[in-house]
Amino acid sequence: MSTELLARLVRGEPLSRADVRQVLDVLCDPAEPDARKAALLAAWAAKGETTEELASFAIALRERAVPFPGPRAHRAVDLCGSGGAPRPSFNIGTVSTFVIRAAGVPVAKHGNRSLRGKVGGWAGSSDLVEALGLPALESRTFARAAFDRERITFLHAPLYHAGTRAVASVRAQLGIRTIFNLIGPLTNPACVPFQIVGCPDLPTAARLAPVLARMGVRRGLTVSSRDGTDEFSSRAISFTYTIGRDSARRRSVDPRQWLRLEDRRGSLDALPSAAAARETERILAGGAGARRGSVLLTSGAALWVRGDAPSLRAGIDRAQEALDSGAAEEVLARLRDLAASRSWPKEGT
Repeated sequence: MSTELLARLVRGEPLSRADVRQVLDVLCDPAEPDARKAALLAAWAAKGETTEELASFAIALRERAVPFPGPRAHRAVDLCGSGGAPRPSFNIGTVSTFVIRAAGVPVAKHGNRSLRGKVGGWAGSSDLVEALGLPALESRTFARAAFDRERITFLHAPLYHAGTRAVASVRAQLGIRTIFNLIGPLTNPACVPFQIVGCPDLPTAARLAPVLARMGVRRGLTVSSRDGTDEFSSRAISFTYTIGRDSARRRSVDPRQWLRLEDRRGSLDALPSAAAARETERILAGGAGARRGSVLLTSGAALWVRGDAPSLRAGIDRAQEALDSGAAEEVLARLRDLAASRSWPKEGT
């Protein structure tokens, strides 16, 4: 069956929902040869995944995940990037998580380690969470307690998608963006109803917007910036596709219109884990710079998408208050206190 599916992908034929599930079965089967998995992923990437294929794959993968109930009922937000941007950038979405929660909104942040970080030393979302001293990469129990107590949590993808371990080495060896990169942000086991997805380029942002809608997201947006980052940039124009009330409407966001000069200066570059943790602490303590500017744009957009701010301007103002008042810094402090309060089981080992 996998040989037939591979031949169809090579011919450029679309896959049905049943076909997509069969491909996933092969990819997640430890007994299947790595060469076959690599061929399927490469052929699918070369063909180009359709909207229906992306949605079917993401839904099937999420159905296999360890569920994380609660965040959807609390109307939580997720901020997750697809990775693979031409310019690796700082962990804007992860830092924004603390700001959004400080503004009163529950957050269930899905993420993973950086694949490219093994070469460049850059911290992915999960790498930063670990460097901040939070045991969410090992313990689903901690992630559960964090949400129940603080209404904020970090969901390390491998803890909830154990089946994908069978294809992890293949993805790393291929070294190209595959369907897993595209649908990673869409497979949050908490099934959040509001979401911002960072994309490596504008075509990807346009592709993923309708997939978000098919995944049950009530309102969300995809974003890519002109300077090559998969974030709201404080140094260049960003482009978004909003789904929901605005029905995949494209919009440009010029940071000069929304941010002070001091929050548009400096670097947005990615950092190693320890340095990224120090920079996170500096930003949460009120430090200025381009990284703070991107955090303000991202947090403000999330508050607007969820309906907690009537406009992007109002959302940015509310995010700035959460930072400047010290409330975002206190969110991190409470999570660290929770982490230190007991020994957490290591379900990820």
